[in-house]
Amino acid sequence: MSILNALLLDLACGLSLLTRLPVSWLFPPSDDHHEAPLPFARSLWCWPLLGLCIGGFTGGILWILEMLHVPPLVAACCALAAQAFLTGALHEDGLSDMADGFGGQTPEQRLMIMRDSHIGSYGVIALCLSYGIRCGALASFSMGAMLAPFACGLAGGLARMAIVSLPVFLPPARNNGLAATLFPLPRRALIGAFWLFSFFYVVLTLSFCFVIPYSLYKITLDLTTPIFVTAAVVWGIAHNARTRLGGYTGDVLGCCAVVVECFVLTLFSALFA
Repeated sequence: MSILNALLLDLACGLSLLTRLPVSWLFPPSDDHHEAPLPFARSLWCWPLLGLCIGGFTGGILWILEMLHVPPLVAACCALAAQAFLTGALHEDGLSDMADGFGGQTPEQRLMIMRDSHIGSYGVIALCLSYGIRCGALASFSMGAMLAPFACGLAGGLARMAIVSLPVFLPPARNNGLAATLFPLPRRALIGAFWLFSFFYVVLTLSFCFVIPYSLYKITLDLTTPIFVTAAVVWGIAHNARTRLGGYTGDVLGCCAVVVECFVLTLFSALFA
């Protein structure tokens, strides 16, 4: 397989995992993807970039709606609804499952509860809080919706970078499932994810200077803080998952992405509101 076809296959895997967009047109003509397992682990290099795009899409919807004079809170709800439609609420499902798992007494019970398709009261509370926090943060930007594509893009990219980082510190809690196929992480894909995301993060940081009338020093300082916040969230969830589950699952990864988004958007609302 040529390098271009391999990259297209990786992109198709990432899109099919993180969004509900049709991806069959990205598969190389010679690739019989119906029989061979898809290289989801190898595709993780593009996950943070897709997170940037998903967040930028969400912020763009908010920008358009506020330009149409839709009230900020209503526009924020509609933007998050559009994001859920695009992603299939994959990460939110993980958040609710992990929250429900808190009701178990042993790692085995918690994993069994998390695999149950039904949602409990803990899961409902977690979903309501996560949407409430993100919606309130998006509606509170004092610079208006012009800031939203940048803030949501960075938050989305950091959230998917957190997903990529978590298996570095944890083994899989189960020996089956899609999440278990990520372990051990492909070294080249992990390095590629880090450097590509770092490049676009710097580009967006510099772009902030054209949107917010602050100095480059202040913008750099303000946009470096979310990285440390993300690292703290990853450490906290990794510690919790190791203690309660013995490792990570797909639900743990999804939960980590949503929690990172909540923290980063809250931080942006505090810095720029």
